[in-house]
Amino acid sequence: MRKGVKALCFISLFFIFSFLASHANSQNLFGNPSCTNWKTTSKIEKTTWLNAFLAPLNLTHISRKKLPEDKFSKLPSLDTAVDYVDHFCGLNENEFASVGAIQFLDNLTSGS
Repeated sequence: MRKGVKALCFISLFFIFSFLASHANSQNLFGNPSCTNWKTTSKIEKTTWLNAFLAPLNLTHISRKKLPEDKFSKLPSLDTAVDYVDHFCGLNENEFASVGAIQFLDNLTSGS
């Protein structure tokens, strides 16, 4: 069952990437933007990148404790994640957006 969920996630991401590729800067969509680059990235690119980065991580990260409730999938939007990474990058200009995104997911799924 778990392999089926992973496969479905990757297939879905492929179609999302195909659809959005013409609307987003591929460096920000597929790469790991520095916090300096994050500041100049549009909100739709930030949201797309965060979804592509966090959705599979939420499902598959080995060290992540699985909670009975999947709080990430129940978010009404990724606005809180964008705001979190915006704030993180404002305080940590020499870091990468992925570090802030992982902190967001860790805080969200910490069980509190």
